[in-house]
Formats: sequence, C-alpha cells, structure tokens
Amino acid sequence: MKYILLFTTAIFLACEGRQLSRCELVRELRKYGYPENQMRDWVCLVENESSRRTDVIGKPNRDGSRDYGLFQINDRYWCSNTNAPGKDCNVTCKQLLSNNIRDSAVCAQKIYRRHGFNAWYGWINHCRGRPLPDIASC
Repeated sequence: MKYILLFTTAIFLACEGRQLSRCELVRELRKYGYPENQMRDWVCLVENESSRRTDVIGKPNRDGSRDYGLFQINDRYWCSNTNAPGKDCNVTCKQLLSNNIRDSAVCAQKIYRRHGFNAWYGWINHCRGRPLPDIASC
C-alpha cells in the first residue's frame, strides 16, 4: 500500500505544471538564446499569456483551436493534437506543456520570426507601448 501511494504521488507530481519565477523565466530564455534587448517583452508576454505556468491550456478560441503552455502556442498552426509531432513547430501540443520549456521556447522563436510579438494578444493588449517588467535583478 505504501508503494502504491508513493507511485501515485510521483505520477501526480510529474504531471503537475511548473510556475517559474520571473528570474527563472529569464534564465531559461537566456539558455535558449533569446536576445537580451527583447527579454522584457518576452517576460511580459509570458506573464500575460500563462502567468509563467508551463501547464496552461487556454479556453477554446472562436475557431475551436486552443493555446498551450508557457507561450500559449496555438494548435491550429503550430502543434499537433495527435501523438505524432506535427504542424509548423513539428511538436505535439502535449510537449508544449512540459516543465522542460525547450520545445516551447524553440517554437515561440519560430512564431516570432514569422509574425513578431503581434502573434500574441497578451503582448498586444498588455505590453506593447506600456511599461515592461523589471528584470534588472535577474
């Protein structure tokens, strides 16, 4: 019985999302090559899209699509809802919910290269032309 409880707890914890602190997010983005001159925009975007949580799945959009993970990446164009990686980022949407943000970070950079920050309503509505988060201590 004790082992079943430990196993169940381990499974639950492995599936639970991670909420990064602001400085943890900055360190992760630096690790994946995000430019320093855009860092405050990226932090603002992530804070407004997912509250820095890796496990967020957005409510259905008007077209029935959904947004996944830290950057709230849309399944209509960017990730596959099957078990096989696909669409433009060649990942599954489930991969974008991982506590290891590598796949999300790489996909978000691809989206940015095509559309800039305007691809994210969280950035448009809360970051563009507004004071950006302070990351000086990070």
